[in-house]
Amino acid sequence: MLSRTCKYAIQAMIFIASMNSQEPVLAKQIAGALSIPREFLNKVMQLLVKAGFLASVRGPGGGFVLAKDPKDITIFDIVKEIDGTDWFDSCILRIGPCNPDDPCALHDYWIKIKNQVRVLLDHESLADMVKELRNGKRVLQFAEDFILLKKIKTQMGIN
Repeated sequence: MLSRTCKYAIQAMIFIASMNSQEPVLAKQIAGALSIPREFLNKVMQLLVKAGFLASVRGPGGGFVLAKDPKDITIFDIVKEIDGTDWFDSCILRIGPCNPDDPCALHDYWIKIKNQVRVLLDHESLADMVKELRNGKRVLQFAEDFILLKKIKTQMGIN
């Protein structure tokens, strides 16, 4: 569902937000903590700066800081910037967008699932994710649980 770039972007943003500091966070800190290849992370961080989610601080003591309040950045905002929204228009069984005039066998279920995922992503902010992390949940490993892959598979009868 989400690209590796998008997953790393979300993880990096949650990590920076969890630092709860105005001090810049070094890319090498993030890469080490999240086990993300540094070269790949550098590209992800550039995308996040370009999207306006992060600011890059140069020089000694430099690194990355959030450019917005973590309450004002939703997970959907990050997904939209990194992966786009084509997934929310696509058919699960066919190539191309969903076509209500010629629905696939899973059309009605897929529409419900996509809408649930969209609502969930649009209502979860970085601040919410940090709160979950502090409450002991494994937020940084959230891809399968948070994006509800297991639940979606179960709803669709896929093992």
